[in-house]
Parts: sequence; C-alpha cells; structure tokens
Amino acid sequence: MKSAVKKAALLFFSVALAPAFTDPTSAQDKGDIGFVGFALNTSFLSTFATEIEEAGNAAGFNVRLTQSDGDATKQANQVNILVASGVKGLLIDPVDAQAIVPVIERAVAQGVQVVPVDGSAAGGPIPVQVATDNYGAGAMACKIIGDRIGGKGTVLNLQGALDNIAAQGRTGGFTDCMAKNYPSIKVVSKPFNWSSELCAQVAQTQMTTTQIDGVYSAAAQCLTPVETVLKKQGRLKKVNEDGHVPFVVIDGTPDELNSVREGYLTASIAQPLRDIARFGVDYLVRTLNGEKIKAGPTDHGTQIVEIDGTLRDLLPPVAVTLKNVNDPSLWANRK
Repeated sequence: MKSAVKKAALLFFSVALAPAFTDPTSAQDKGDIGFVGFALNTSFLSTFATEIEEAGNAAGFNVRLTQSDGDATKQANQVNILVASGVKGLLIDPVDAQAIVPVIERAVAQGVQVVPVDGSAAGGPIPVQVATDNYGAGAMACKIIGDRIGGKGTVLNLQGALDNIAAQGRTGGFTDCMAKNYPSIKVVSKPFNWSSELCAQVAQTQMTTTQIDGVYSAAAQCLTPVETVLKKQGRLKKVNEDGHVPFVVIDGTPDELNSVREGYLTASIAQPLRDIARFGVDYLVRTLNGEKIKAGPTDHGTQIVEIDGTLRDLLPPVAVTLKNVNDPSLWANRK
C-alpha cells in the first residue's frame, strides 16, 4: 500500500501504455486523460488513484494523476492546469459539489470531457456520475446496528463532512432507516469532516458523556478513534462476546477488514472501488467517442438514474462480516 501511495502522490506523470480495454490485441496511444483526486490520506483514496490509472492504461490512454488535499481551490487549479496541458478528458473526485460546477463548465467549454467519480458534482455539463450508492450504504449499516441492539438504545452517527454529497447520502440513508425501522433508537449525529483527529475528539466527548449502544461511521478515519475509546472504557468486545458494541464503518479498507477478522468491527461496508474506477473510465471513453449516455439499465446490472438534473450510476456496496471478509473480490483483499 505504501508503494501505491507514493505512486499516486506524483503529480502529472505519464504511465506506460497498456492494451486497449475492449481489445487487448490492439494497443495504441490514444493520448492523455487526467484524474484529479480528493486526497491521498487514506488507503481507499490512494488505491482508487491506482485503479483509475490501471483502467485508463487498459483503455489505451496515458493517465496523469493529481490530488487535491481536500482543498476545492487547489482542485480547481489542478483541473485548469490539466486542461491547459491538452488532456482529452478528466475524471474528478470532487472536494466540493458546488464549487466544482464552474470548474467543469470551463473545462467542457474548452473541449475537455469530464466524468465525476466517487464524489459528486451538483451540476454542470457532465454525461454521467459514477459513485457508490451512499444512501444504500448508510441504510445497510443502520440495519446491521439496529438489529444487533434490538431496536432500542442510543447510536452515535459520525457523519463525515456535510458539505459533501457522499456524506449527506451516508447519513441520510442511516437516519432515514433508523426513523422508519427503529423508532425507539435515539441517533446522535456529529460530523467529523473526514478527519481522524476530529473524530477522536468527537468520539471521546460523545462516548464518555452519553451511554452509546452502537456506533456508525461514514468513513474509515473513525475506525481507530472509536476502537480506542471503547478500549479505554473496557467495552471493546468481540462480536461473539457479551457486551460487544456494534460498530459499522463505510469504506472497506484493509484496516477495517483486519478488525472484522479480529472480531472487533461488526461490519465494514465496502465500496466497489475497482468498479467505480473501471466504469468511470469506460463512460469517459464512450463520451470521447461521441456516445450520449442515457438513463436506464446498464450492462453491469445497475440503473442509470437522473438525480437533481444529472445522470448517476450508483454502484451497490457490500456488507463485509466474518462470513465473507476473505472474499478476494473485495478491493482491500487485492494482491
């Protein structure tokens, strides 16, 4: 994983050519595309950059990778630089759904096609957006925790950053499911802004001042902070032990899967990272070839739907427990 982080952290580099995605016998250089990532501060994000690179290579393109350190202004500058350098298309993991819209508009006006991946844009001239079904992921976590605590008690909902569409979907799916299916459960919702340091503060405060019976986190940054607090309280019990506090995290990182194997994390909701990268590149290539993406069923079993004026292909996550934690198809188990 360290090599993947180092590799993805390099700005604006070209990669060796690979056979075309649709025909491995006809390798050709189709030019440059770019990927402007959210950040590289998690194993999910660093691996995502590598998957984008490999999918772009397989489609016959040189891929130029950048990352934004969670800074919308920096992301805008990187998009502008890539556009000026002559890339044919861009994949962007937006930091801010609203701020990225005029950036996309300028890029498209200059003849560069853009497909948002993982994160979302609030609008703009984009053919389709590809991401995890974040609302469904939140509802999946709700069902696991709600059933484990028998529909009663208090649950801490660690929300991510609420100016981010992914975080909004994950907390919305969770709280809507709780209100509908477990009305006797009290949900305490607190953002942690995708920061492990802030999550440590929030978890410490909430879990020492309130009796918390279950914990849900919108991302992997809260895995260690929450387990640290539970350990200090003498409540870090395994799934099959009395006193286990149900804890579910979205992302599906190697650390999450290791905690599932050890029995401490109830479940990890794994994002379909490889498919997001692969289908994102595929949609970009199809758009570059003049195809208009339309709403409806896809050839990979999902439905392209229109949400807030833009088409989205929302890919289903996977609930990872002790039963399937070693599944080789999970991105964190990739060798």
